[in-house]
Amino acid sequence: MTTPLYTASRLRVLRQCLRLHYYRYELGIIVPQTEEARFGTVGHAALEAYLRCWQTGDLDARLDAALAAVDELPDAFDRVKLRLLLVAYHERWGAEDWDILAVEVEFRYQLGDHLLGGKIDAIIRQRTDGRVYVLEHKFTGVETSLGGAYWEKLTIDTQVSIYIDGATMLGYEVAGCIYDVLKRPGHEPLRATPPDRREYTKGKGCRRCGGSAGGKDGIVQGRGSYSVVFGAEVKEVPCGECDGTGWKKNKDGVPEAPRLHANQRDSDETVEVFEERLLGVIAESPDSWLQRSIVVRLEHELPEMRQDVVDSIAIAELGIAVRNPESCSRFGRLCEFFPLCSGRSDVENREQWPRGRAHPELAHA
Repeated sequence: MTTPLYTASRLRVLRQCLRLHYYRYELGIIVPQTEEARFGTVGHAALEAYLRCWQTGDLDARLDAALAAVDELPDAFDRVKLRLLLVAYHERWGAEDWDILAVEVEFRYQLGDHLLGGKIDAIIRQRTDGRVYVLEHKFTGVETSLGGAYWEKLTIDTQVSIYIDGATMLGYEVAGCIYDVLKRPGHEPLRATPPDRREYTKGKGCRRCGGSAGGKDGIVQGRGSYSVVFGAEVKEVPCGECDGTGWKKNKDGVPEAPRLHANQRDSDETVEVFEERLLGVIAESPDSWLQRSIVVRLEHELPEMRQDVVDSIAIAELGIAVRNPESCSRFGRLCEFFPLCSGRSDVENREQWPRGRAHPELAHA
C-alpha cells in the first residue's frame, strides 16, 4: 500500500472541510482553476523563471524571463496586473545581495509514521551575513498590511513550519522564511455607461452664429457660421468665436458643447489606458501591493507545530468525511464540490468529475 503524502496544501484542505479533503485527495477529483488561482499559478511560474536566471548569474535577463510567462494568462487585463506586479517586484527587491541556492526544490521527510512533502519556491543565502532562508511567494487578493491578520496568522502557519523542516532535511541550516506577498489588484477596466443611463451637460451655444447660452431662448447650438453679403452674393463664413462648432468657447478656448458627466463614459477603457492608470496606483503606494517579512520558528515552537500536523493527519486517517457547511462559501463563491455534497450530482460521473493526480504541483507524487 502506498504511503499517503501530506503537503501543506493538503493539510489546509483537511482542516477546511473533511469532505472536500475526501474528494480532492482520496478520490483525486480535479476541477478547473478559478481565475484567482490561475493568476497565482502563472505568477509563480514567472517568479520561478526570474529566480532561475538569478541562480545562473544572468541578472539582466531576470525581468524579461518573468514577463515572458505572463502571456499564459488568457485575460489581457490580468496580464497587465501581473506584468506591473512583476516590474514592481524587480524594482523593489531585484538588488538583494543573494546567492540563489535552489529553485522549486522538492522535499520529503518522515514525521513519525507519516510522510510529509512539498516544493519550496527557493532557498537563498544572504551574502552579507551568510544566513540561509526559505523564500516563499504568495499572490492574494486580501488585505496584506503589515501587522494585520494576514501576517499574524503566520506565527502558527503550518506551511512555514513544514518548509523550514523540509529545507533542514535537504541539508540547509535555515534561519527562517522570507515571506513575500504580492497583492493582486482588484481594479477592473472602466466600462462605457449604458446609453439609456447617460447624462450630459447642457452646453452653451455661440451667440455670434445664432446660438444661445441660456435665458429665455434656452440652450441653442449656433450654426457654426454666419452669412456675409458681398454685393449680390451671400457667403457663409466660419464662425471664429466658436471655431465653427456652434458652441461658445470657455476661458481656455475649448468649445462648451454638451458632454457626458465626469463620472460617465462613452466607451470602454482600453488595455493601454488601464495599464497607465494602474501603474499610477501601484507607483503611488507600492507598500499596498508588495510586502515582505521574515518569519522565524524558535526551537520550542516547532514541536507543538509538528504535533498539530500529526493530530490533523490522525483525523484524516479515521476515514471520516463529514461535510462542513461553514466552508461551502468562501470569498463569495460556492465550493465547486457543492453539487456533490448537496446530492445534485453523482460522484461516479467521471465526465463531470474527472480523476487525476492528487499533487499535480509535484513531479513525483
